[in-house]
Amino acid sequence: LVRAERALEAARPGDEVPHWARFFDEAQLADEFGHCHRDLQQFRAAAQHAERSLQLRAPVYARSRLFCRVVLATARLGLGELDQACQLAAEAAGQAAEMRSVRATEYVRDFERRLEPYRDAAPVRGYRDKVAALG
Repeated sequence: LVRAERALEAARPGDEVPHWARFFDEAQLADEFGHCHRDLQQFRAAAQHAERSLQLRAPVYARSRLFCRVVLATARLGLGELDQACQLAAEAAGQAAEMRSVRATEYVRDFERRLEPYRDAAPVRGYRDKVAALG
């Protein structure tokens, strides 16, 4: 991750970039950091990077923003911030329902599996009610 960060910092406008890396920018790097820290259960770092990615990523990248929003929701859940986690995930679930992306739905379902230990908590019941209302 550090090497990727340094390489991105060293890049200059006009530098020759491989076609597969043209869309890789600071927002994408922050997103990748968020995913890695989430997977390592380093939830505070995951939240910081996911928030940074959401700040930097243009709204036109709706699906990427959705993935990152779910990473942020998962990080908030890991930090014990159940209300905020469920609110973020409900927003993502609504967006996933509109875009009809299998991968987006998989992200939401993964979050829902992580909610299982909290199934009786009020924020989780509220989340499930909102998602059920989506159809």
